[in-house]
Amino acid sequence: MKRTVLLAAAVAMAAAASAADASDQGYYFSGIAGASLMPDQTFRLYGAGSTNSSFDAGYAYGGAAGYDSGNGWRVEFDVLHQHSAVDRVDKAPSSGHLQSTSFMLNGTYDVIDLGAVTPYVGAGIGFQDIGASINGFSGTDQWQPAYQAEAGLRHDFNDKLSVFAEYRYSQSDAARLTAGPDMGNQHFSDNAMLTGITYHLGD
Repeated sequence: MKRTVLLAAAVAMAAAASAADASDQGYYFSGIAGASLMPDQTFRLYGAGSTNSSFDAGYAYGGAAGYDSGNGWRVEFDVLHQHSAVDRVDKAPSSGHLQSTSFMLNGTYDVIDLGAVTPYVGAGIGFQDIGASINGFSGTDQWQPAYQAEAGLRHDFNDKLSVFAEYRYSQSDAARLTAGPDMGNQHFSDNAMLTGITYHLGD
């Protein structure tokens, strides 16, 4: 039993060491693109209650610049723009769009090096600039506090070039929309499926 515990501990230490060796120290740049899959959102009209807004699949693109510590941890600043067309409001066919541009300070960690791929997780905080046009209600430059969480897989071609695919969830405070004297709040959250490429500046 004691040998089994020691063996398990050795395997865990080796896995941690592999994760630490999975990346090279230095700065990097990334390009990102993919699909924006917004869940149903709540639209609250002042004095008239709440309805649900649903959206078509949209698009997302952006980039990041960061620093790889070489031990599995990375810190980066990323920007992502998302745009989705409105499908329905309160189950009725509708027109318009909901979009955001996020500016996030993000931290990621390589969970373990599996050889061909490296799974990672991350989280970030920042702000989102939300804009919308929904059934006559509109609003722009709605800067709101926001956060995000992500999980993905990365493949390193060499010390300089890698590709990745990830799921990213983001959410912010509601944005205010107006239509003449009428006002409402539009909730914002997004499920993004992203792919990207990273170029490492380290040796």
